[in-house]
Amino acid sequence: MRGKSTHHSVLSLSTLVVAVAMAVSACGGGGGGADEVAVDTPAPTVPPVTGIGSGSATTPPPANGTGTGTGSGTIVPPAAGTPPVVAGQHVCAALPAMPTKPANVLKVTDFGARGDDGNDDMPAIQAALNAAQPGQWIVFPAGRYIHSKSIKVTKPGVVLWSEGATLHGSNVADQAVWLEADGASVYNFTMTAVTDKRRTTPWESRISIFGGTNPRKLLKNNVIRNNRVINGGERGTSLANASGSAGIFVYNATQFLVAENTVQRSLADAIHITAGSYNGRVLKNTVKEPGDDLIAMVSYIGDPSMDASRVNSEFDSRRARDLVHDVLVANNDVSGNYWGRGITVVGGESITIENNKIAKTYHSAGMYFARELSYLTFGVRDVLARNNTISDVQNSAPAYTPVGFNFRTTGHGGVEIYSHMFADEATYPKLQDGLAVERIRLENNTISRVKTDGVRIGNGSGRNFTSSGRAATGGRVGQIALVNTRLQDVNGQTMNILSQPTAQKNVLITGSTDDGAPYSNPLSSGGEPNVTGAEVTCQ
Repeated sequence: MRGKSTHHSVLSLSTLVVAVAMAVSACGGGGGGADEVAVDTPAPTVPPVTGIGSGSATTPPPANGTGTGTGSGTIVPPAAGTPPVVAGQHVCAALPAMPTKPANVLKVTDFGARGDDGNDDMPAIQAALNAAQPGQWIVFPAGRYIHSKSIKVTKPGVVLWSEGATLHGSNVADQAVWLEADGASVYNFTMTAVTDKRRTTPWESRISIFGGTNPRKLLKNNVIRNNRVINGGERGTSLANASGSAGIFVYNATQFLVAENTVQRSLADAIHITAGSYNGRVLKNTVKEPGDDLIAMVSYIGDPSMDASRVNSEFDSRRARDLVHDVLVANNDVSGNYWGRGITVVGGESITIENNKIAKTYHSAGMYFARELSYLTFGVRDVLARNNTISDVQNSAPAYTPVGFNFRTTGHGGVEIYSHMFADEATYPKLQDGLAVERIRLENNTISRVKTDGVRIGNGSGRNFTSSGRAATGGRVGQIALVNTRLQDVNGQTMNILSQPTAQKNVLITGSTDDGAPYSNPLSSGGEPNVTGAEVTCQ
């Protein structure tokens, strides 16, 4: 979610919280460096601000350029009764059984919520939240419950559980189901909302994991499962969107599970993970027609106004706190965004992306691994992307776009990989390393029906350009393996390697095909990189 903005929150939270929360709408868009141009966005957005707030930092990721991501816990086998692990599947891709409702629950109807009567149920919902003890369930019987402000779950372990209920957010500026405590979770709801335009904050998202007045609080063990974040009104009206901001927003969380949800027509990213979140799983979700990235993992250093000397001096501390790492994205079915990319890592390390179906990314790449300048992000390292299908990339107009949106394409490949740096950043060896995009293994993926290149690597390398009014250049890209990649019906180059490979910056292509015929590239060289992907805890 990218672009310039003059939007400012008018909510009664502190200016500090507002600034941190803006990260929800700073990713996506689909430009970058040599391709970075002024674009028309569906609604104004604002840049993120990092380095704000207090509270415990996340467990630091591995040291620059080494290791595979430690501090995320051991890999624990799935619980008994879960589906067996199949070949090419991470052990933690298997989902645990749904929890069993305990006997001692609270029902919102016992506190005055009536559902289906057209009245605001927020006072009753708030009364139930106040009465709940840590770990207690709050049950919503079948019905349509209207809430005029965010539903904040502030007590540890409290579960919101639907038995056929719909939650309708009636306030465009304050509509989230907001998980603000360890173990706070939400299951089985249908969620609709009133929307007017693309918005920016966690409380304007539909479901958020966010620390609120302590945004740097590390939240643990939150579950968002089996919810439907869907249209709130009729197609073509201002209500025909599920959320003004992200559909599901995860900020500074660990051991989280986002699974079996449907997100349809959020105006920003469908699922957005940021602010140092780690050791989490995004499994078996369905995404349709959002206004930006389908699933995004984004790690911000700051904003483009930060000069290189400051980035260099603060790099290690910001990396330990703000880098997304050790996230498993598996078995999702995502498609149809009119803006942004498919599954993205824009700053992140130790990520596994497997067995996903990615289709109809009308504006940009199906998979996208990059260091971006428009919003200052970290580099990308140690990504395993296997057994995914990517289809219909930039080859037609989207089925749904908001009124007044100026649709355009970026020219990105079906898979796009690059690193861009400001020219002054390139003078620091630490930043040359830390802002690189490298150690990426793409294995057994199918890429089909692409208007542009099938895979494009190194856009901006060897070129000088301007971004955010500053001199920029290509960063380090390499140690990339494309193994058993099947490309079909690619209109551009099959694999376009723009970054000159070296012994350290190699691109290995092996076992790949183009329309069924064996494919080779004279720039293919070197051995396979050391890639392990995500280390996560199965729960």
